[in-house]
Amino acid sequence: MDFVIISGDQAIFDSSFPPAIVVPVPGTISASNQAKGNQMSVCVEGDESTVVAAGAAYTSGAFATPGVGTLTIDSLGSDQIAQNAKSGDKALILKGSQFRAKFQVTAPATNPNSGAPDPVSTYNGTGSFITTNTVLKAG
Repeated sequence: MDFVIISGDQAIFDSSFPPAIVVPVPGTISASNQAKGNQMSVCVEGDESTVVAAGAAYTSGAFATPGVGTLTIDSLGSDQIAQNAKSGDKALILKGSQFRAKFQVTAPATNPNSGAPDPVSTYNGTGSFITTNTVLKAG
């Protein structure tokens, strides 16, 4: 059993997106349905796509002049998808441990010596949820 993620909860991204280091910006998840548990709008599988955290600065190796990008959730961890609790035909999202995250470069970091831009457009990392729900649990 773990806490159910509700609308307005935060997705906190880690700073390590190897080899990039990101200055993470938190994102907020929104519930797509009207299902409520204890008067809270619960999030279901697929709602992770509502998390978009733009404006995160990053550097990567020799590209030490910071660039900027957007953080999103790439996929939930297996312990973040309820096995026995659904809203409609979709599983509830649980706090769990970590989700897989994606950092999409919108303005590349640059090499301060040569001015060359970082050629990598996407980095992969992880993150976790912080929930304000202290009552509703599912498994």
